[in-house]
Amino acid sequence: MNIRIESSGPCRREVHVEMPAERVQSAFAEVTASYMNAARVPGFRPGRAPRDMIRRRYQKEIVDDVKERLVPEGYQAAVKQEKLSTIAVLDVREEKLEEGQPFAFSVIVDVAPDFELPGYKGISLTREIHPVTESDIDSALLEVREQQVSYAEVTDRPVQIGDVVQIDYEGTFEGQSIETLFPNAKGLGKGENFWLLADAQNEFMPGFSEGLTGASIGETRQISSTFRANFSEDALAGKTASYTATVKAIRKKVLPEIDAAFLEGVGVDSLEALRERIRSEMGEMRKISEDQRLEQVIVRQLLDAATFDAPQSLLEEETRQEVYSLVQRTQNRGVSAEEIEGRKEELFETATRSATERVKLRFIVQRIAAEEKVSVTEQDVSNRIRALAMAYGMPFDKLRADLEKNDAIKRIREEVLTKKVISHVLANAAVSEKEVAAT
Repeated sequence: MNIRIESSGPCRREVHVEMPAERVQSAFAEVTASYMNAARVPGFRPGRAPRDMIRRRYQKEIVDDVKERLVPEGYQAAVKQEKLSTIAVLDVREEKLEEGQPFAFSVIVDVAPDFELPGYKGISLTREIHPVTESDIDSALLEVREQQVSYAEVTDRPVQIGDVVQIDYEGTFEGQSIETLFPNAKGLGKGENFWLLADAQNEFMPGFSEGLTGASIGETRQISSTFRANFSEDALAGKTASYTATVKAIRKKVLPEIDAAFLEGVGVDSLEALRERIRSEMGEMRKISEDQRLEQVIVRQLLDAATFDAPQSLLEEETRQEVYSLVQRTQNRGVSAEEIEGRKEELFETATRSATERVKLRFIVQRIAAEEKVSVTEQDVSNRIRALAMAYGMPFDKLRADLEKNDAIKRIREEVLTKKVISHVLANAAVSEKEVAAT
């Protein structure tokens, strides 16, 4: 067997193989024999039809089957002999196949990049220490109290930000009733005894919090409300509607006192114990956050130090997926299809950069994993899927089935391996510490 490898790019190879005439002849004999044993020819018992008749009747099928034997056989021999780490088979080109003659073909493949692994042992890093201050604990304690907030009736003052307000309201658009124009948009056009939170960050409709602030019980306000560009009712998207709203009741936020009942409810017996628990939890969260930052620093250092080209086929596939994901995220932020179309070159460039770094990191991680004998177990994969299921609010079995159906388990495995490898590098880094004052 004659094998020749030709480079046609940084990670692309053309594998030329010529099978000797003797192997071609024997492959024809093997395939023809199988047809003689299985073929049913009128006038002959199975296996008794003349060889020449079988060859004439099934000529095309025999040639195709011989190719199906010789091409994989020759290709695998070439991969083994040349020690090729193939990523993808892109094309197969064959010359004419004739019995008793050599058979030549070529296979175009992408291979894993050959590169010098960046230094990853004992990387110098600086851990930023963010001490938990008494002010931090006060803010966290306020959040704990906010979780048990109640609301009390107010009659002696107007609406303030943070109040819960009961209103009657009715809207118009271009002089017509919204309820009439859009009957399927429940609650959009008219409402009675409706309670809303006077908070600009969590308001019922844009402008209502500001429009009601300062209004007293029984007072009627005119409010302009401008809808989002991606609002569900296309006719109102990006448009401004007019509302009449009358305040019927006001309730103010009341935080619970830090008394024995409150402390018992949060599982401690004293305020000091609660503050100490908050200090410990905040410290742990800050450590985790700093670990994540250092891991990102490690990734950046490895990518900057590694100089190699990634396989084009992987880059193209990864870029396609990143473009799709980027467009979805952009749409979810309310960007219109027209604006996305106008930014398609920018989005593609962003996706290409991201995809290139992700593919390169994958090869770096695999090399470090091999060096350090880091592997991913089935339990590791299950744990990651379980964490995702909890985050998505889905049953574990359903999420796993969905991932398997979409052939996404491989990506989960890669994510877990990357996390384990980068964590291993961090654990063996040369880390100094620097205290960072609160801002």
